[in-house]
Amino acid sequence: MLLKDKVALVTGSTHNIGLGIARAFAREGAKVIVHSRHGEDAKQIAGEIRGDHFAADVADSEQVAVMFDHIRRQHLRLDILVNSVAHSTKGGVLDVSLDDWNRIMTINLTGYFLCIQHAGRMMREQRGGAIINISAGSGERSSPGGAAYSVSKGAINSLTRQAAADLAPYNIRVNGIISGLVGTPIGQKEMGNRKLEYDMIPLRRIGQPEDIAEAAVFLASDKSSYITNTILPVDGGRLNAMSSGSRG
Repeated sequence: MLLKDKVALVTGSTHNIGLGIARAFAREGAKVIVHSRHGEDAKQIAGEIRGDHFAADVADSEQVAVMFDHIRRQHLRLDILVNSVAHSTKGGVLDVSLDDWNRIMTINLTGYFLCIQHAGRMMREQRGGAIINISAGSGERSSPGGAAYSVSKGAINSLTRQAAADLAPYNIRVNGIISGLVGTPIGQKEMGNRKLEYDMIPLRRIGQPEDIAEAAVFLASDKSSYITNTILPVDGGRLNAMSSGSRG
C-alpha cells in the first residue's frame, strides 16, 4: 500500500474528482478525512471508505481553522492535503457579475490558500508532507465565457509554484494536477457527439475521476519524494496538443 497509515485531507471529496481521490487514497491505506460543505454527504462517504469526515466552507477562514483544529486533535498529524474544491460560473469579462467573480475567487483560490497555510504549518512541525492542488486546463489556456473560473485556475497554478518554493525547506512537497475533460460514462457518451472536443484529445476519450486519482496517489506517495513544484497535466494529451497546434 503506497499510503499506508498516512493521514490525508481531501477537500471537496464527496463527488467527482475529489471522491475518486478519497477512494483511491483509502484503497492505498490512508486514513482519509472526507470534506464537504454538507455534513451528511461527508459522513456517508466517510462510512463507505472507513474514514473521518468534516463539514466546512473553505471560503470561511474560521471554519477552516476549526477543521484543522479537529484534525490536530483527532489525528495528531496531517501527511497529505489535496485541494479539490471547485466552483464555476459562465460569463466573459464583460458579463460576469462582481458577486460571481468574488465567490469563485474566494472558493477556488482563497480556499486553497487557507488550507495550504494551515496544512503547511502542521507539516512544518512534522518536517514533511505532500500538498496537491487540483487545477484545470483553462488555467493555462483560457476559453471564451469562463473568465472567473479560468483566472482562478491560473492563479491556483501560480499558488502551487509559490507554495512549493516557500515550503521546500521544510520537506513539504507541493504539486498540481491539471485535469482534462472528466466525466461519467454518461458524460463520455454525450461527449462522443461533440467531435471537435474529441478531436482535441489525442487519446480520444474523456477522463474519469480514477485517472486523476491515480496521479494523485503517486504525487502523495514516497514514490514521488524528489518531485515538487510540478504541475502535471492528466488530460489525454489535450493541453500539449492544443499548445503545439497554436504554434502552427
